[in-house]
This record gives sequence, C-alpha cells and structure tokens, in this order.
Amino acid sequence: MLIERQKSILNLLNETSPLCIEELAAQLEVSEVTIRRDLVVLERQGLIIRERGKASLPSFGFEPLFNARQKQNLTEKRKIAKYVANQIHEGEVIALDVGTTTMEIAKELVKKSGITVFTSSLQVATILSKGNLEVYVLGGLIRKNEMSLTGTLAIETINKFNFDRFYVGIAGMEYNYGPTDFSLEEAEVKKAFIANSREVIAVVDHTKFTQTALVKICEFEQINEIITDKVENHPISPELLRKTKVTFVE
Repeated sequence: MLIERQKSILNLLNETSPLCIEELAAQLEVSEVTIRRDLVVLERQGLIIRERGKASLPSFGFEPLFNARQKQNLTEKRKIAKYVANQIHEGEVIALDVGTTTMEIAKELVKKSGITVFTSSLQVATILSKGNLEVYVLGGLIRKNEMSLTGTLAIETINKFNFDRFYVGIAGMEYNYGPTDFSLEEAEVKKAFIANSREVIAVVDHTKFTQTALVKICEFEQINEIITDKVENHPISPELLRKTKVTFVE
C-alpha cells in the first residue's frame, strides 16, 4: 500500500513528467534519500520509470516485464484469487485471461475438479494441467514476453464457444480512459472473450486504478463485476463505484 508521500509523487508526475529527484525533494520538503527510497517502491509496483536521477510516468505503450509484475502486490493478488476460486463451481465453463493475477487464480483452481477452463495463457494452462480440470488452450501466435496466444486463429477459436464467465486481467482501470491494455493483439483476444461470455469479471489489484495503457478493451458497462483488494484510500473513482458492481476483498 502506498503512503501519502508516494501518492504525492505520483500526483506531481501526473502534472509534470519527468521530474528530477532534486525537484521532488524540494516540492515535498524531504531529503533526496527519502525520495530515492520512495521511487524504488513505486518502480517495483510498475508505477514509474527511473532513469539518471529522474522519474517519469510510464508511457501508454510501456509494458512492465511479466516476471517483475509477478512479484508486485502478490499478497493482494492471492486474496483476489482465493475469492474468485470460491465463485467457480463444478460444471461451469470459464475463460481465464493472461496475466499475473489470473496465474494466482489458476493456482487456486487446480485444487478443484469438474470445471472447464479456456485460456489464452500458456503459463495459466501449465498450472491448470496439474489438476483435475478440463483445460482448453487457444491456437494462435505466441506473444513471447507474456507467453500468450493471439491473432486470428485464437479469436476464431473463442468465437466457437460460450462461457459462463470471463475473468479478465486489465493493465489500467483509470476512469477517464476505461479498461485498457498494453497490447493491441491481446486486447482483441479479450474483446472476443467478452463478446462470448455471460458474465465478465475484472480481477485487478488497487494499483491498476491509477494506471492507463495503450488500448481500450471495452466499456465499463460491459464488466459485470470488478474484484479488487481492500486497502485504505483505495484509488477507485466514485464514478466507477456508481457504475459497476465492485467487490473489495480483505
């Protein structure tokens, strides 16, 4: 969870980006050592980019590495995963998106049986293959940095089926931009899953509500429920709370 000073750094960068460490220290009236420590925390969460004594917000097209994201907010992601697993029952057909939160969901689902899962993630499929589940992997082109399957073949496969629920991972949930993702190719796969699912459930930790990525995935109205972790001063906007069902997991 971010402390107030770290949130203030993000607010300053939202107004002017990049800013040097000296400027941040002067504006917040703290030492440069303190600012450097805060920037390390923010960088680990994928919220900023540090370079040569400066900090900036990531550009819309900047996608943090999967291995780095996997370690970020892990406790929160596991809480979300446990809650989601309790939503899913024997006989259901679900679609599970690519992403670090959906990987944690897969680790919980592997304890269950009698569930059919479709996924575009080779990493998710590998985890699920260790359990007593029916697991279907899409065809398509491998996006190597995410180990996900994309392209026309993947979308054609999705369009042949119907799903009870699609659990979608989203890179950015900033209200003014909508649900967004870094990859155009993966966004198209997500859109196909959304179109063929009875319910769409977004699984996102609290940091995603201050982030925006390159491609808009859908409208907030197309999401039936947002599942996120419960933190003090959660950055979700009041407008989004009024628009969509939101579940805060403790």
